[in-house]
Amino acid sequence: MRYIAAFAAACLLVQLLSCRSQSADAQQSDDVLVSVGDSTLTVSEVLRRIPAGLNPADSANMFERIVGDWVRDLVLIDVAEKNIPDMDRIDRMVEAYRNGLIVSQYLSTVSERAADDVPESRIKRYYETHRDGLVLDQPLVKGVFVKVAANDETLDNLRKWMSRLTDEDVDNIEKYGLRQATRYEYFRDEWHEWSVIAEQIPYRFFDADAFVSSSADFETEADGSVYILHISDYIPSGKEMPYEFARLKIREILRATDVASHRDRLMEDIYRERIRSGALRPGLYDPVGRKFSNPVDNSKNNQKQK
Repeated sequence: MRYIAAFAAACLLVQLLSCRSQSADAQQSDDVLVSVGDSTLTVSEVLRRIPAGLNPADSANMFERIVGDWVRDLVLIDVAEKNIPDMDRIDRMVEAYRNGLIVSQYLSTVSERAADDVPESRIKRYYETHRDGLVLDQPLVKGVFVKVAANDETLDNLRKWMSRLTDEDVDNIEKYGLRQATRYEYFRDEWHEWSVIAEQIPYRFFDADAFVSSSADFETEADGSVYILHISDYIPSGKEMPYEFARLKIREILRATDVASHRDRLMEDIYRERIRSGALRPGLYDPVGRKFSNPVDNSKNNQKQK
């Protein structure tokens, strides 16, 4: 029955697609699939949501699912609205969520656009000031990693080149050893977090620090592929981050700080402008200074002034 239904849906979809060639007037009368209250779903609306390139069976299944979901959602919404006692609360939550999205998008767009790139000198000053707190929570490694087919005819040579890694060996790897390779990473010139490398290898590394300190060369095989790793240098966890690794993290920290500061200044300017225009009238709360005044203290001050 399932296959019959799918076949029928496919036939229906072909017929609906052919309707596109009919006149606009004829299509206007036949285009409506279903209506729920004041809402109507048409063939053209559903077809626009189906990506091109799907086979007829998949297109028919998606067509049927879109129509079914549309009907279910609108019917349930209609039933729920009539049976949920506190619809006003839901409307307020929806409005608050919508307003929050609008405000967040506006502030993010304006602040990101206004924030300048962080100069290198500022990054260095931050590093020198906070370097005691910039500590590694996992090892950093430099080296070379390759994933290659287990039946690769150059595998024995590749093992030798990977273990020595002279300049000539690297040339040989890149010229002759990567014909059946599906991944190759050369990172002898920059630090990588150990987890970034380890997650690419189907092997359980129990103690990261113990492994990187004792295994310059590592190889494992799984699912027809051989994974070869050479670690040329490492820094254990708990040590201070080297500057070349920390600088990107510091840059993001400083940029986030700049964006937040610009956002605060932007809001202060908007508040002041609205106060001048009379659209914003502070009472016990000062939005510019973000402070509450104490009504008791104010009454005492007023009495003193009298």
